[in-house]
Amino acid sequence: MLIGAALAAAAVAAPSGEALVSAAARKLLLEQAERAGWREPQVQAEARAATASRPPACAAPEVRALDTRMPSRMRFELSCPGTDAPGQVFVVRARLSAELPVAALPLASGHVIGADDVVFERREVTPGAELFAEADEAIGRVAQRSLAAGQPLGPRVLVEPLLVRRGDSVQIRARRESVEVVVPGQALDAGRRGETIRVRNTANGSVIRARVVETGQVEPESMSSSSR
Repeated sequence: MLIGAALAAAAVAAPSGEALVSAAARKLLLEQAERAGWREPQVQAEARAATASRPPACAAPEVRALDTRMPSRMRFELSCPGTDAPGQVFVVRARLSAELPVAALPLASGHVIGADDVVFERREVTPGAELFAEADEAIGRVAQRSLAAGQPLGPRVLVEPLLVRRGDSVQIRARRESVEVVVPGQALDAGRRGETIRVRNTANGSVIRARVVETGQVEPESMSSSSR
């Protein structure tokens, strides 16, 4: 009687394979959300055995990820560590959501994003999605196309503003250690921060490739690459 009760209690206490795999999937997605910096991530995960094989017969089975590219259909294997016994494969259907910066109202193409244009709302996301985690990442950027209210914000829809336009007078700043040389130039291309454009050195007429640093300021491409 006592033995039967103890075995029943142990069976209740031991988590099922579905529970172990679901917990592993939730942990994996929450870690990915933390690395992305997303606010208040939440995960729902449900595991189902994909094969008719028996559950691993060991006290501490191990969960191994097989395919986690799409949260809506991930594959894990439950097996006994240190043995050659075949494991049991599970399919996990999961949903990851987080509080993300979205457009507070409809925004026209070319609009420069201000603080009042951004609010946070919960959205379902996919790990690796190109979305901003904080409002500061969006503020100051320019809408590349018209945006609907509530649309998540990221580098695909918001771009850096043009800091240099074609024909602009610019300063070419070359710095090496404590020595800095500044010469006048003229932009032959338009460019955003970090982009490389052609610039004519108006002092000697030579054309160089330079990286846009600030409004009206560039640095030689060779200089910027060597300083990294």
